[in-house]
Amino acid sequence: MPTSPRWDPWVLRDGDTYRLFYLGGRTDQDPWWKTSWICGGTAQDWGQWQHTGPVLEPVLEPLAGDGWESGRIFAGSTYKEAGLYYLFYSAASQADIANEAIGLATSTDGVHWQRAERPLLSWKDAVKDAADVRSPSGVGYAGRCNLAGHLHWRDPYVIKSVVKSVGPSAPSAPSEQEKYYLFFCTSLTDTKQYQGGLGVAVSDRLGGPYRLLPPAAGPGIAAKAARTDEASIDKAHTDKEDELWPFYHLERPQVVFFRGQYHLFFSCFKHSINPLWLEKIGEHNVSDSTLYWYVSELATGPFRPMSDLPVVPGSKTTGLYGTTFFPLAAGGDWSQVAKMNDAAASLELAVLGWYFEDYRLAIAREFSALWSADGLKIVAN
Repeated sequence: MPTSPRWDPWVLRDGDTYRLFYLGGRTDQDPWWKTSWICGGTAQDWGQWQHTGPVLEPVLEPLAGDGWESGRIFAGSTYKEAGLYYLFYSAASQADIANEAIGLATSTDGVHWQRAERPLLSWKDAVKDAADVRSPSGVGYAGRCNLAGHLHWRDPYVIKSVVKSVGPSAPSAPSEQEKYYLFFCTSLTDTKQYQGGLGVAVSDRLGGPYRLLPPAAGPGIAAKAARTDEASIDKAHTDKEDELWPFYHLERPQVVFFRGQYHLFFSCFKHSINPLWLEKIGEHNVSDSTLYWYVSELATGPFRPMSDLPVVPGSKTTGLYGTTFFPLAAGGDWSQVAKMNDAAASLELAVLGWYFEDYRLAIAREFSALWSADGLKIVAN
């Protein structure tokens, strides 16, 4: 591992400039991610990155003291709207690095950031509304996970979606209203250790406040949602489905709308995957680099596996982790990609990630992807 590990990159297209964000840390600590911060860079030509300040100088770093973001600052996503930059990020305190929450910082220049005084979304908020944020089948937010006592509440990813609503002046005529959906990694209520799920919250404004919604993906959610008559559920069959839920946790989720569906992509190291599921699908079919692929007709889920083997072809051999996509067309704007509903439409994507063997960034188009009528596949450049 290099002296200064780097991981979890993401990019914002800002006019003629690409803005890079990624995590930096140290190796002289246990665990190695105990302290981390967000770094940055810019480029006019993809891959020709100029760092914002010296290499690994923090764009956003832990705050001194004993507050909720005093220990580590980690991955998130960045957006620009009406001339203001929004940096959604994860954080944990120095006293309890396993107790995570989601924060928001804003900027007028994309360089200097002003943080909100309190978390944008935290477990404390979920506890207050726990009875109201369960799926129809009763799945909710668990807080700390069963295996390690880690409170997963991280990796925020925000999308803007147009939803149909009924206006009071014309009850029979649906109108369109913009909503913002914030997705994040969390643990769901389940008695087993493989309880990783996708949380979601909604707001009328990009900067919030966000209202927590029932989980969008996790143990049994998609299977149970497919049954409209709860009385007809075969409990033994349902328990078996929950038992085979693959993931201890989801990491670096990305949700994009393309060709009439919402697509969820995420990573999970192989050692954190249910061995019963690996036995079912064939352990040789996935690796630490595998990018998982789920779909839904609604932004709020439930997300279901894309196929019996819900993985992105070509991801297994990249050597990357936390893989995400960046659209090279449509000005790098996923909201423009969302308008491409033609089944024959093709989309060229840059592939971002980090090499988990030596903690280097993959941000120079080492890999690309083509999403065509024949499917989605990652290839080496």
